[in-house]
Amino acid sequence: MRDRSQTRGRDGIEVNLPFKSPYDWQSIIHFYKSHSIPAVERVADDSFARAFRLGNTIGFVQVLAVAGKRRLKVRIVPGDAKVCLEVVRRIKKMFDLDCDPRVIGKTLRRVPLLATLCRRFPGLRVARGWDAFETAICSILGQLVSAGYRATLIGQLVTNYGEEIADPLTAGRTYLFPAAEVLAGSDLSAVKTTSARREAIREFSRRVLSGAISFSDGQDPAALRRAILETNGLGPWSAEYISLRAAGDTDAFPKTDLILKRVLDLHPDLDLERIKPWRSYAATYLWKEFAQTLSRSKKGETNMTLFYKETESPVGKLKLVASSNALVAVLWEHERTNRVKLAEMKFNPGHPVLIEAERQLMEYFSGARTEFALPLEPRGSEFQKKVWQALRAIPFGKTRSYLDLAKTVGSSRAVRAVGAANGKNPLSIIVPCHRVIGANGSLTGFAGGLEVKAKLLALEATSASAHD
Repeated sequence: MRDRSQTRGRDGIEVNLPFKSPYDWQSIIHFYKSHSIPAVERVADDSFARAFRLGNTIGFVQVLAVAGKRRLKVRIVPGDAKVCLEVVRRIKKMFDLDCDPRVIGKTLRRVPLLATLCRRFPGLRVARGWDAFETAICSILGQLVSAGYRATLIGQLVTNYGEEIADPLTAGRTYLFPAAEVLAGSDLSAVKTTSARREAIREFSRRVLSGAISFSDGQDPAALRRAILETNGLGPWSAEYISLRAAGDTDAFPKTDLILKRVLDLHPDLDLERIKPWRSYAATYLWKEFAQTLSRSKKGETNMTLFYKETESPVGKLKLVASSNALVAVLWEHERTNRVKLAEMKFNPGHPVLIEAERQLMEYFSGARTEFALPLEPRGSEFQKKVWQALRAIPFGKTRSYLDLAKTVGSSRAVRAVGAANGKNPLSIIVPCHRVIGANGSLTGFAGGLEVKAKLLALEATSASAHD
């Protein structure tokens, strides 16, 4: 602390943390605004603030931009020296204050596209989380969901399993993020995500507690990624993204990320080997440049473009269809023509949503998955979507009659209309219309055929028994 200007006051201590120019404050604070932890962090255009617990100390930190100065002003309460040293260490990592943009820029400029982006966006930094465990859990909850729903899920986690405290500065109510011990032993039923995602959070927390996953400064990044991949429910995206945002690995590059994958498709000559060990900065520049355009469509395509791939399954060949960022349909090989009306499709076996849908379907068929965690975008009328949503509420391994379904959507007289909507369900298996049977228990019409319907119900009955 001695080499940084500081002032002490009744409310703690203020520390000025310098950085090397250029520094793009607006980009990094925008990231924290869009990825803030509800009920824990408060982010404005010129500041970041939160309460924290370090050891037995509960404190408060605020980071402020200083106009025209090459420094950030950090306010820390309390002003205890040991606490302040740790807070400064974390803030420097969060806001990437030790970055030398000249050194990194010199490496990135070896690749023409990145050289252009370095000139266009001088001073970009890699944003990282206050706490590695918190950041990892938020990454797990935020995968394959919208930014708004991500915030909702994290808010449910914090307010139901975190600790409510008095803000050390204002005395208002705020929260501490739930500890690994809490998440490892909770059913997490208050978090409205899939059971598979909840189990991934519990297992990840247990592995952190046991030391199987370590975020220590000396941890080898490759070992960390391997440890993350050994957690059920977490794949390559999670391993790379957590390594980048939580552990601060400067060479992490989540190439299966939707945006980055599309960039690599558009720029096959983008040689990432030439810029080691700074690939996390390349990811930051590419997200900055392409997030708005490629999140909706590829270059030259509208956001209505659909993509497909085919996959073999125990119940026959399936055709998986996706938009730019969500699964639209799961179709049968021999189903009725125009049962589901879709626009023209382009073959894209490497589409990340299609790859993830195929992986989860294979887990379902093997008995390892009872719920799907995929972004869905079914095309249909409002009534049809209401029926399809009701289908998703039928528990795994259970069945309902058409009358049951009609009552769920609010009209016991709408049995015929419900049956018609059921028959138009575009997301076979994912949206489980096979769980709807006749009032007398008989199997009724199904786009994949009654034999397939019987197989799916038998598979679920067996899997449900195994999970009980």
